[in-house]
Amino acid sequence: MIWQRLIQLQPRTKFKPQIILGIISLILAVGMPIIIIINNPIPAQAETETKYEEKLFETALAFTLYFEGGFSNHPADKGGRTYKGILQTEYNAYRRRRGLPPLDVTQMSDTELMEIYQSYWDNSKSATMHPALAVVMFDTAVNFGIHNSVTFLQQALGLPQTGIFDGATKTALVNGNNRNTALQMINERIIYRYKRVQEDGSQMAFFHGWLARDYSLWGYVEKLKDK
Repeated sequence: MIWQRLIQLQPRTKFKPQIILGIISLILAVGMPIIIIINNPIPAQAETETKYEEKLFETALAFTLYFEGGFSNHPADKGGRTYKGILQTEYNAYRRRRGLPPLDVTQMSDTELMEIYQSYWDNSKSATMHPALAVVMFDTAVNFGIHNSVTFLQQALGLPQTGIFDGATKTALVNGNNRNTALQMINERIIYRYKRVQEDGSQMAFFHGWLARDYSLWGYVEKLKDK
């Protein structure tokens, strides 16, 4: 499930939707085991930077979609109606910015889905990161929102949590752009999950699913090769 997000989506069409729609369809249709993806790691130096980033995005998106699945409208979910990881409220905002009328999120097109996910990738600056950290940053942005994903990153780097990708964060990433930071981010997510259910018992309905996602992410990024 997804928390309310403080995010202003500004899609930039860098990857054409058709590049990975086949992957999305397969994951959602047959529940592709994660091991299929992680046993095909990102090539180290075999592709151009553009192809490499494209592959990295595919790798991150494959994991996130595996857990975001189809439609959800659980009464205890603070985010409300959600389809393929996209809240109805953020889909409304996305269409409004394009001068389009509201539409049920379950009617979202594949192109719209890809543009929204592209915005998470761009705005979280995942493409600038070590492969393991890029995957964790992207999934955290989708699951918690851009602002909170930066907060988790800052926690992992031992910085004050401003939620802003500021100069101090960029400087810390010079030495902290690695797998260890990615794993520490996941650890911070797990700690947050426990705090969340302690503060609000209604969220226990999602607790085991959250932990399954976090521990699966840990195993997923441990198997990714360095760039």
